[in-house]
Amino acid sequence: MPPAFTLLQLQQAVEALSGMGLHKQNFRRLVETQGLVEETGEATSETGGRPARLVRFRPDVLVERPAPGVRPSALRR
Repeated sequence: MPPAFTLLQLQQAVEALSGMGLHKQNFRRLVETQGLVEETGEATSETGGRPARLVRFRPDVLVERPAPGVRPSALRR
């Protein structure tokens, strides 16, 4: 991913890697509740419609979690 990207670009990358289509709202909710990204305060007008907010990965995620993208509760047994 580039340093700043839209949530749609992130979803398309995840779908390409997993080979599965994802529900847009559920994907966005998961990414936001996991705190994986933060807004840059910028937007892109390349989408053709309403400008899309740009986000970036939070660098602190690598410090906070041993396996980024995995819920801390999922690691407990």
